[in-house]
Amino acid sequence: MTKQELEALAARIADLLSRNGWVPAPIRPEPPGPPAPGHLPAYAGAAQSLSDVAPVVGRKTASGRHRPAYDALTAARSAAAAGRGPAPLPGGRQSTLAGQSSGRTVKVGISNRHLHITQADFERLFGAGKQPAPERPISQPGQFAALERVKVVGPGGVLEGIRIVGPTRKATQVELSAADCRHLGLDAPVRHSGSTAGSAPIRLEGPAGSVTLAEGAIIAARHIHVSPADSARLGVADGDRVTVVLGPAERRVTLHDVLIRSGAAHATEMHLDTDEAHAFGVKTGDAAAITGRPTRARTIPRGGRGSRPLLTERGVDGVATRGETLSEKSPYRLTPLARDRAKALGIWREEH
Repeated sequence: MTKQELEALAARIADLLSRNGWVPAPIRPEPPGPPAPGHLPAYAGAAQSLSDVAPVVGRKTASGRHRPAYDALTAARSAAAAGRGPAPLPGGRQSTLAGQSSGRTVKVGISNRHLHITQADFERLFGAGKQPAPERPISQPGQFAALERVKVVGPGGVLEGIRIVGPTRKATQVELSAADCRHLGLDAPVRHSGSTAGSAPIRLEGPAGSVTLAEGAIIAARHIHVSPADSARLGVADGDRVTVVLGPAERRVTLHDVLIRSGAAHATEMHLDTDEAHAFGVKTGDAAAITGRPTRARTIPRGGRGSRPLLTERGVDGVATRGETLSEKSPYRLTPLARDRAKALGIWREEH
């Protein structure tokens, strides 16, 4: 037989089978009704959900007859990744802000420029025997905004009326934003509170005198205070590093390597400076969500009175990325290779 004859025979057999009802009907039914605009056609298997084929008796199922087209889901995923909306779930449903469903959220507190001060430096600025006078309490237990203000003087400018946060501390430290530092002409590093070794010099002026600090001006690194009661809820411990999602949909950001500071002296709140708040579109009282697992800090006991995180070579790279420096007074224990790495990166400061 020729090719044309074979094709004619096949067509004749198919016609006879169809007329006699020997070809079974499709075993997967089409969803009822026409598809909505932008959705896959009914005959596409991916357009149908399990409830279209075998509805569950006694349980209400999704009303959508056809699933959203793949290009629509792809666009939604891209928008979510860019911070413009929540991530889509199978079937087109939308997820909430990451972390909210698990309750791992904290409130944001915006920290304006301020300083902590020793008793000796306070007396130099305001007079012998004087102590900071509380004006109002702040979020962290036992701390308060003082009535007294100081003038902060840098090589390129002056800032008036800088708030003192009491009570007095063991070291004087000025916490500024990057914009403040540009105004003052300072090259201050990003540091966590208490880590002032190798930081920028600054001059303080008060009604009774002045204080010049060889180091003490920093840009405060973002961090989260966590109370002991909230530590278990959030799944974090002191010294952990976490990833945080915050901000409105149109400006949502993901922040990595955020330090956890937990203990009896802490109330749960995430602290950002004013520059970050403006950039992320957040304000005091907004929610921030902790996502994923925290990076645990390995510790080495020190005299049975506490511990400092052990810093490895990889950890030193993270410190350098944040603009911090390291020294013998840093709040870390360094491995020999980590110390060599810090010196190679130029962030090691010798103590004199």
